[in-house]
Amino acid sequence: MSKEIEVVFADVLKTSEIFKDAGKAYADIVPGKIGAVPEVTEGSLEDAISSVLNAIEVMYDALGFSMQAHGEKLKYVHDNYRRAEKDVQGLLDRIDDPDGIQPTF
Repeated sequence: MSKEIEVVFADVLKTSEIFKDAGKAYADIVPGKIGAVPEVTEGSLEDAISSVLNAIEVMYDALGFSMQAHGEKLKYVHDNYRRAEKDVQGLLDRIDDPDGIQPTF
């Protein structure tokens, strides 16, 4: 395999780890339970504040999870391309002997 391909594979693998770590860190910015809403004199304002805080919590969780999922997808892509490159290289190495080439399933 060429050094350029190895660099690309290493970069994709490193990026997948960065996405997973950043997603976890991002999701952990907002605590799992935000807590009680400060007391206000108007009930509708208290409900609005509570709704906004819940929406922020959901948004951080969703974005953090999405970043982690994309990290997993990058790892999957890395593994598939690595395997395909290995298979192609194996075929190229045996191309002088067509009888030695057998399909892999």
